[in-house]
Parts: sequence; C-alpha cells; structure tokens
Amino acid sequence: MKGRERIAHDIAKYGWHCLHVFPDNEDQDHFTYTIGFSESFQGPEIAIFGLDRDRAHELLGVCASLLKEGARFEIGVPDGRLLKGGYKVIFREIAKEAFPEYLGTATRYFGNAEFQAFVMFFPDSKGRFPWESGYSYIRVNEALKIIVPASDGH
Repeated sequence: MKGRERIAHDIAKYGWHCLHVFPDNEDQDHFTYTIGFSESFQGPEIAIFGLDRDRAHELLGVCASLLKEGARFEIGVPDGRLLKGGYKVIFREIAKEAFPEYLGTATRYFGNAEFQAFVMFFPDSKGRFPWESGYSYIRVNEALKIIVPASDGH
C-alpha cells in the first residue's frame, strides 16, 4: 500500500494516520503529524516537532484516544492530560499559509476540505515553554515560525 491508499486504510482502521517528516536540510526540524483527526474525531490535526518518532506516535495515540472519547484541545491553554509528572503541553494553531509546506500530504489527502492543525509544545524541566526566556529542551524554532501569533504576543 502506498500514499493515499495507506492513509485511507489507517484512517478506516485506526481513525488516523501518522506521518513522520525527516527533512534533508539540517537547518530544518524533524516532526510528526496526524492525518485523520479532523475526519474521524472532528478535532484538529496535531504536529509534534523534535521528538523521536516512537515517542511522538505514542503521544499522538493518546491524543486520538482523548478525541475519540469526546475531549477537545484548546489553543494556548495548558493541558495536563498528555504528560506525566504534572507537566502540561500547550497547543498553538498552525497558520494556513504553512499547510502546503508542512502539512502537504494532509492538504492533498483532504483536497478542498477545511481542517485545523495545532502544534503541541512541551515544557522544559522547569516548566518553561519555547517562547519563554531560558527555555531549554527540544529544538522547535521551525514550529514557532509556522504558528498563528498568540493574542498575548507569544
């Protein structure tokens, strides 16, 4: 199975497809994103930058389970349902202008259908996020460039 057929199969069987992107350019960050959350669960597609593919897939699987149970993710609101140890993630919306370059496979799969997509951001060991001073965890410079600016300026 290839391409669209594989995506459709995974969405029919699991409710979503997981795509890992490993750029050739070392200045770009690797990332993983979903295709199918919008179709199966009426939720946003989710992208994770900087984590290894197994950990990213695992976290996206947790997102799928939550969405399947009726949960929703909110932009800019710390969410403690995904990580252990009291750590919370924050979702930020991906700008539509970034869809062709970063979510090209999803864009082609969905055709003219509208969908939303979020980046899941992780705190460092001190609970700081990438837009906060002193952040020290995974490289997400590219993710920060493709999100819709938050109303608080971050």
